[in-house]
Amino acid sequence: MPTRRFALALALSAAATTLLTLSACGGDDGQAADDRKPTRAASSAPAESKQPSEAASSDKPATPAELLPLFRIAYGMSTSPMCSHVAWDDPGCGEDLTAAGELAGAMAKSIERDFPDGQYTDVEDSAGQVVKAVNTVRKLGCYDMGSTPPKTDVAKLRELCPSLSTVASLSWLNFESNVGSF
Repeated sequence: MPTRRFALALALSAAATTLLTLSACGGDDGQAADDRKPTRAASSAPAESKQPSEAASSDKPATPAELLPLFRIAYGMSTSPMCSHVAWDDPGCGEDLTAAGELAGAMAKSIERDFPDGQYTDVEDSAGQVVKAVNTVRKLGCYDMGSTPPKTDVAKLRELCPSLSTVASLSWLNFESNVGSF
């Protein structure tokens, strides 16, 4: 699919440029704000890593709107996860949904840690909805996300997976909207 490859190439180019810019700014040890390679393999739990907000050198924690671009780079997300237009077992969509779930979960933890007063509760709640939606898609085994073969009938999965991925995508869009409102 040429358009997806082109979009991926553009995203990788933008990510590389951003990482070079961040590393040029330097940190305490001259390293980029987050040296982590993008997590793209499907997993059942968010990856543990140094979060971008922990690497910030200012006394004031970064807002969700400031963090989202950094988390997008760290988790390899260039666009919103949209999987309703492909086969129910397309692994690329599974990778996109996994990255969205991991990113949202990591952002929720970061916000909870950095803003315990509940200033960004709407963002935390919407991030939780993304995680729940992605986990539901994973439990069914859609988009090659499960660790075991799906137990549900393939004919049912052809119907369910696109619908559930649409729910996950809408949850993601709600999350992005909540992040952008601050």
